[in-house]
Amino acid sequence: MSSFHSADSSPNLYDEIQEMGDVSFLIYYLGYIKAASRKAKEENIEFKGMDVGENGMTMKEGVISSSELSKTYTPSEIKTIIADNLEYLQQLFPNEFNGDGLEQTYLSIDELEKGRIKEKVDLSTGKKAVWRPYTIEEFDDTFQDVEPVYSVVKDTYHKRIVLVFRGTEGHLGAASSNWLANLNAVVHNEKPPLAVQEIDDEKIGLHKGYYKYLFDKTADEKDEESRTKFEQIVEDIMLLLKKYPGFRLHVTGHSLGGALATMCSFFLACEESIPTPVTCISFAAPRVGTRSFLNACQYLERTSQLRMLRVMNHQDTVAVIPILNYVHVGFQVRLYKDDTIPDLLYPNLKNDWKKWLQISWDNSIIASLNLGYDHIDYRQRLDQPKTKAFLESLPNIASLYTDKDLVGFELVRLGVRFTPATKF
Repeated sequence: MSSFHSADSSPNLYDEIQEMGDVSFLIYYLGYIKAASRKAKEENIEFKGMDVGENGMTMKEGVISSSELSKTYTPSEIKTIIADNLEYLQQLFPNEFNGDGLEQTYLSIDELEKGRIKEKVDLSTGKKAVWRPYTIEEFDDTFQDVEPVYSVVKDTYHKRIVLVFRGTEGHLGAASSNWLANLNAVVHNEKPPLAVQEIDDEKIGLHKGYYKYLFDKTADEKDEESRTKFEQIVEDIMLLLKKYPGFRLHVTGHSLGGALATMCSFFLACEESIPTPVTCISFAAPRVGTRSFLNACQYLERTSQLRMLRVMNHQDTVAVIPILNYVHVGFQVRLYKDDTIPDLLYPNLKNDWKKWLQISWDNSIIASLNLGYDHIDYRQRLDQPKTKAFLESLPNIASLYTDKDLVGFELVRLGVRFTPATKF
């Protein structure tokens, strides 16, 4: 049986990148809306479309929550909430809800649902219902000052569950500890998970800051099991993966969120309960591991358990830190501002030394030195004519891994895992 599941694959690389970028972008704006609804309650101002409960909860705090405030959101509902509260949102976040920021938000929402909204009849009631492709099932920012902020999105159109990590966001009170994790670049040596025990490395070198962010105990004092954030995430996504058999897991994020997506997708692919392959598409993601982490990732890639693609802008400083000891993993697509054809790279261990030298220089902190805002304009670069045409000419990630000349290995289609249905 093939390890590649056609239902979770977009027709080309452009579509696959764009959709994950739009989902990631949408989660940022849901964070702004949640913050605004909490602020409105404090100021006794009406905020339409989102109620605030105990501890500032605006959605369920976990997909297993039974709270009366538990609610999921579609992209269209997010757009309606923005329109109904636009003046207040513009007061709180003028840069994000005016001009290009607002235009890009609406564009992302429209693209996620364009041509995919269907009307179906409920056979049990005879009533018509609107079927929408994307539903935000979970958004956990309860302890955003000390823990990762993540969302779980159900994508019915492609039959996938998308785990989204939000990046650094000072406006939402999550700046200090976020960047503390970014800067804590000490290497944490972890024993390889059972799934990658065949690699030669006795330890896997990981970015200590990001590792602790995922594997420290949750800050929730009500958590009697004293779980790590990673364990909480696994529980949340497994509930949906069991509820929707045949769905695949995608992971995405931007900046700090991209780093967490990279590390988390590796450990998720090692979990026996998670259906494989796990696909990670990150944006402006810093490096998260040493050469031993690359070896472990490539073992999972080679055995069809993991797919990884990292999108970065040329001369984006965030995407090339930390410098010493750390390396990139998976495919890399580098976008240019002047509509130059993007670079498509993979850390092929069979590359000759001259090619490795050029790649190392292109990814170096000196070659990429730019402290502007290049790391937030991915949508504009993706939609440049030459860039879009080139990426549309490429197959999706699943097919890229079958190119032996590109990746330097032949896929071993063994051990692919499927999750059985669970009755609810």
